[in-house]
Amino acid sequence: MNGMTTRPAALEDLVDRISSEAFDTSIFTIYTNTARSLQRPVKNQYPHLVAVGRVSQQVEIVGLVETDVSLQDLDAAMRRWRTLEHLQAAAYLYVPRGRGADARTLCLRETVRISDFRHFWFEGETLCLERCFA
Repeated sequence: MNGMTTRPAALEDLVDRISSEAFDTSIFTIYTNTARSLQRPVKNQYPHLVAVGRVSQQVEIVGLVETDVSLQDLDAAMRRWRTLEHLQAAAYLYVPRGRGADARTLCLRETVRISDFRHFWFEGETLCLERCFA
């Protein structure tokens, strides 16, 4: 991939990086839920990312972050994604670059409703984030 690859990273570190770079903190308060710390449940679920509107004080976006390792078992991944459906918020799925089409195909086949697919990769130490399907 021309030097732009996903590198192995602890899921917790990746969730923290995405939470700090993917959301406009003037609009949202961002909470993360990882093995290190559970900050904000949503209907008894703990998605990796929870964006609460600063004005509305409502959960507006929930997100899950996947890695190449976590995507090795697609059935387990699909079960994780399905938990987002009933949270009454936009559901974002973050996957490594090159895995967006597979994730979207699986969601369509299994009728899992995801609002937005985003992919990530690293260029050196820089985390790059982009919508998979514009």
